[in-house]
Amino acid sequence: MKKITQLAVIAALVTPTISMATTPQELTVSMVDTIIYKKPEAPASCKAVKATEEQQMALRDAFLEFNDQRKAMRTDLRKSLSDMKKTFSSATSTKEDGAAAQADVGSKAIAMGKLMGDFQMKVFFDILNPEQRDPAMKCLDDLRP
Repeated sequence: MKKITQLAVIAALVTPTISMATTPQELTVSMVDTIIYKKPEAPASCKAVKATEEQQMALRDAFLEFNDQRKAMRTDLRKSLSDMKKTFSSATSTKEDGAAAQADVGSKAIAMGKLMGDFQMKVFFDILNPEQRDPAMKCLDDLRP
């Protein structure tokens, strides 16, 4: 979960302030950018990424898409976890029922991990240039609590 937050911060750091947010997602990015982690306070490694305006917009769009998908997957995973608990606590459930519920939770957790990996791949290989990758990784390290 820390990695998600750190990548979100990178996306926010290089995203220009959105003065006229048109969606709740844009407002969230704007708030992260201007309130939670202001650019002047960014570590030097984050400033060294030097994303172009086009990259900033691509990072913002990628983060918003990722965040929407993550929210939906997290809701689905929570439901599966709840269903698994009910299955495990039911006097009428069989071992096979428990195994199926457990497999459902596992597959959804794997899907969330894949989503995170896909987001990282998109940021580091589709949006950032090769020379920006090292400063971006250093930025993640510097943002680690």
